[in-house]
Amino acid sequence: MRTSLKTRLASLAAAAAIATTGAMAAAGVADAGTVHHRLHTNLSIGAISVDHHQGAIIHGVLSSHRTALAGKRVWLDRKLKGGKWVLLRSQLTNRHGLVRFAVLPPATAAFKLVFRGTVNFAPSQSLAIVVHRKA
Repeated sequence: MRTSLKTRLASLAAAAAIATTGAMAAAGVADAGTVHHRLHTNLSIGAISVDHHQGAIIHGVLSSHRTALAGKRVWLDRKLKGGKWVLLRSQLTNRHGLVRFAVLPPATAAFKLVFRGTVNFAPSQSLAIVVHRKA
């Protein structure tokens, strides 16, 4: 039985496509429709009043399933009078998942911490806290 050159080339192309697809699946390459589940994260917040210049230290801990997340970027946001949240600055968590921001707020200001997430960890944000500047 003789096959045409066109049939042999089509068979070769199909075999190459199957081999490539299998190799990609074995290597962990996912198609665009695959949903990646990220680990849940928790971001706490607190504030300590500092007498020096009437400022405050806002601190928080980023964790996932009771494990501190080190080296992750956390953003400090402040609420404006109109209700809009604005980014002030960001910092990486230390080896204990801790971040600290020194702030000198106006008379009263609301702050929150935001973790935007990564490939492996879901985004999260802290509750908002209100910091009062000492008179």
